[in-house]
Amino acid sequence: MDTNTETHFSEIEVQDLLDNLAEPDIVRLLQIYRTLGCTARTGLAEHDVFGQVVMKALSLERRWPRDVKTISFFIETGKSVISNEEEKHSKLLVTPTIDELLITDDDSLAPTSATAKLSHASAESVIEHGQSENLIATWIQNIKQLFENDPEADCFITQKLNEQKKSRILTLCEFTDQVYRNVEKRVKDKVRKRFPNGLPWWEVES
Repeated sequence: MDTNTETHFSEIEVQDLLDNLAEPDIVRLLQIYRTLGCTARTGLAEHDVFGQVVMKALSLERRWPRDVKTISFFIETGKSVISNEEEKHSKLLVTPTIDELLITDDDSLAPTSATAKLSHASAESVIEHGQSENLIATWIQNIKQLFENDPEADCFITQKLNEQKKSRILTLCEFTDQVYRNVEKRVKDKVRKRFPNGLPWWEVES
């Protein structure tokens, strides 16, 4: 790593530059990251990209040349973050849709296990890409938290993940057919709204 402070800012100088970053500039940078498609390409929100750029600057992982203005540094480093994350995530599992995750119109077509339904990949692929049941379980929990005050939806999701058929869910959750359809739609709509680009299974921190 180049530590020449004649050509690059020191850690203290970087801190001063970040402290002087104006709110309008931050808003502009977030918009640029959105325009670059950070979420669709990597699963990272614009604030996540911004945070990574700040961390790389403060840690001197990404040296900041003295002749590069703040906005330019943030844009170029943000592009690098997005590009690197996109390349890494392109090697991971295909992101399932909420329909693939929870809803199967024909029960006979349902995968033989909840893990199979969630991963849509062979066991070899799961091992190769470092995916785990703990990772999947974490995102199942994240989804269920969306409905922590909705016992009907919680029951529906739980039974779907247990691969129960509709007739069994009607009994276990004490649903009428109409309630079942309403809950199903509610779950679909809310999860799609919360995860418009699919479920980001990658980089879940426990």
